[in-house]
Amino acid sequence: MKIRTKYHEQLGNIMKDVVAMGDLVIDSLKTGLKSLIEMDQELADSVIEKDSLIDELQLKIEDRVTLLIAKETPIATELRELLAVLKIVVELERLGDHGKHLAEKACKVSKEGLRMASPFLVDMTEFGCQMVKESLESFVEQDSLWAKEIASRDNYIDDKYYDLYDRLIKIIKEKPNKVENLVPLLFLNRYLERIGDRVTNICENVVFAITCKHTELG
Repeated sequence: MKIRTKYHEQLGNIMKDVVAMGDLVIDSLKTGLKSLIEMDQELADSVIEKDSLIDELQLKIEDRVTLLIAKETPIATELRELLAVLKIVVELERLGDHGKHLAEKACKVSKEGLRMASPFLVDMTEFGCQMVKESLESFVEQDSLWAKEIASRDNYIDDKYYDLYDRLIKIIKEKPNKVENLVPLLFLNRYLERIGDRVTNICENVVFAITCKHTELG
């Protein structure tokens, strides 16, 4: 009994780290977008520098999970939860990279392009960050139905992505001289579209950890 109590205490600490990593990722995405829209290079540099904190926390979590598996020999649901953690932190690290990508384009995109694209980028980022937050909460709460509902929201981000993509392509065709300044927005649009895909992957792992069923939610 004491052994399992210790196990669950350690698992609880790991879950707290996963949520903390999620908070760092959300901050990276939101601050990266802010640096892009406001063309703030100093803020962008801070986002790029802090990306290492996300990477470090990923490694810390992976080490703790590996040690827990080795020492406590978890089985069934316990093992699925830990395997899900390992997959989820990979998705979170990649989401953090998207925040860095936003920051890297600060001061490198035309003001004209940003004026048109900003409402889409802001909407996709804020909506995506809420999905990230709730996907991790569904894992903590062990709520597979919630995880499935969160994954279904990816359609909203996809719609925004295609809308902005079509608008950018139209401008590029009409004004070929604007290509150089608008192409970065095509890439950023794609990065933000991937937020929904990565959250969907997180939700699939949540569902598997709880139900022992591989469910494709995308």
